[in-house]
Amino acid sequence: MDLRHLKYFVAVAEELSFSRAARRMYLSQPALSQQIRKLEASLGVRLFNRTKRRVELTEAGEVLLEGARRALMQIENSVRAAREVGGAERSHLRVSFPEYANHTAVADILQTFQRRYPYVELEEHEMFTLQQTLQQVEELREGRLDVGFLLAHVDDDALSTKHVLDIELVAALPEEHALAANDEVPMRALADERIILFSRRFHPYCYDYMVRCCEEAGFEPDVVQRNEPQLYSGAMTYRMVASGVGVGIVARPLVAPSRLPGVVFRPLREPSPALELAVTWRREDPSPNLRAFLEVVWEFAPSGSRTGDPERPADGSWPVGL
Repeated sequence: MDLRHLKYFVAVAEELSFSRAARRMYLSQPALSQQIRKLEASLGVRLFNRTKRRVELTEAGEVLLEGARRALMQIENSVRAAREVGGAERSHLRVSFPEYANHTAVADILQTFQRRYPYVELEEHEMFTLQQTLQQVEELREGRLDVGFLLAHVDDDALSTKHVLDIELVAALPEEHALAANDEVPMRALADERIILFSRRFHPYCYDYMVRCCEEAGFEPDVVQRNEPQLYSGAMTYRMVASGVGVGIVARPLVAPSRLPGVVFRPLREPSPALELAVTWRREDPSPNLRAFLEVVWEFAPSGSRTGDPERPADGSWPVGL
């Protein structure tokens, strides 16, 4: 089997379109179709069901796709590692994080790694919208990123996840609101308020978590959903709060860099909502740069702070693939 056949197969499987896959691989569509037929003939199985309107993976194709991605990734990593060791290219690490993480311990992690490993080029990918953040999982899986910081545990067999820190959520209130006089705001005090949240279709995890917090406090929230492009700046939420549309619930790291006259912030209690920020990486990535980066992360992450967190080995190392 030719390695390029696997690359062609993965392209068609991901695009589910021979025309789009052909453009992606810089081939003509007939040439790509011919290569896929050769691959199917060599394996003795059909990998795709084709009609005039649709292309679908067969069961055999789904099995091959999983292994093909893994094999191509391992080859890419091995080639890159060999080139780095041989001095053919500069050592680098691609890391992604949401914009607000600049105001958390993530910034300390990045700075510590850069000071400790100055010869590694840290390629930072800053995510400014929820859409970009959700794309991190796909980019990590496909090897376009090496490590990323994102909300919640990722349920993906190809990826490993470790809790790093909690992102505290606070109430954004109009300055003249009765609750603004309090040092803290009990969640149950929001029962009669309209609550401004990001739309559930952009981030179901965050939305569902906040609804659960309200239910835990004894009420069902009256939600105002933000449906515009989901920027992390918080400015749109603050303008809605100042205009009296409702009470915002925002991440504390957004408070300091984004002030708006007429809006005040108060901690939420009973419960005290917080979103989990986790570091995620490919389970089978052998990169020594990744191992070194995770070692730095471990210094800032709470040990055993979540159920299922791996205990640090007795020798103090962080083996890639936990």
